[in-house]
Amino acid sequence: MTDKTRPSNDQESYVHRYGGAATKQVFSGRTAEKHAAFFLPYLKPGMSLLDCGSGPGSITAGLAKAVSPGEVTGIEIEASQVELARENAAKLGLANIKFEQGSAYKLPYPDDQFDAVFSHAMLEHLREPVLVVKEMRRVLKPGGIVGIRCANMRMRLLAPSDETLDLAYEIYLKYRQHCGGNPAFGRECRTLLREAGFTETIGTASCDTWGTQQATQAFLPFLLDELTGSEIRKTAIEKGWADQTQMDKAVTAINEWGEHPDAIFALVWFEAVAWK
Repeated sequence: MTDKTRPSNDQESYVHRYGGAATKQVFSGRTAEKHAAFFLPYLKPGMSLLDCGSGPGSITAGLAKAVSPGEVTGIEIEASQVELARENAAKLGLANIKFEQGSAYKLPYPDDQFDAVFSHAMLEHLREPVLVVKEMRRVLKPGGIVGIRCANMRMRLLAPSDETLDLAYEIYLKYRQHCGGNPAFGRECRTLLREAGFTETIGTASCDTWGTQQATQAFLPFLLDELTGSEIRKTAIEKGWADQTQMDKAVTAINEWGEHPDAIFALVWFEAVAWK
């Protein structure tokens, strides 16, 4: 993810591959009912809402249903994701939703435009997330509500595990940080909102879990791509985090994990809401 509104010496690289297993196996299956459950109780029909970092739009679609006939806008920096989100919304026949390409660091909207602003799994990828949340606050109407949900990648359960899997996951955390994000960012959600100018905040936490054989098998391509894909493999070897043999062993270990009848993966997410 290269943001041309940022200084050239402070760029970010999106850790997930657009169009890869992340989008196909995980992101496109996300729903507002599950991944925005902490935010839905605050939404009402007729509200205008902005989804920052809307990706393939699966969560955005649920938000649009929640505020219908209110208008929902999804903004995403990656053009391919914008097109995918538009296609998905058209299939669902949602008339109160639109997707636009743009940077969350410089939202192309006037002050005080939206009743609600939402962001899921975006802020932990950024070098300066407080600047984005300040932008979210700027476009929020007085009295409007913001909701953010961010993962803490260090708070995870990957079992059964072994030294090879543990090493592969530690390399993944180093790679996320190398790309400009903070893998332990989730716990800072309330702090971030306060630093961006919000005063009244509420924090919660939840967990995403893959704990059936069907679920872990479906999750396996994502885990392989994230922990041993071409970019992370190249970077890990160049940085000396691992050698070729270790990365090959990681592929084998992940595949064996996926076949194990007791396999489980769980990840902790932190959430926060605030009012302007």
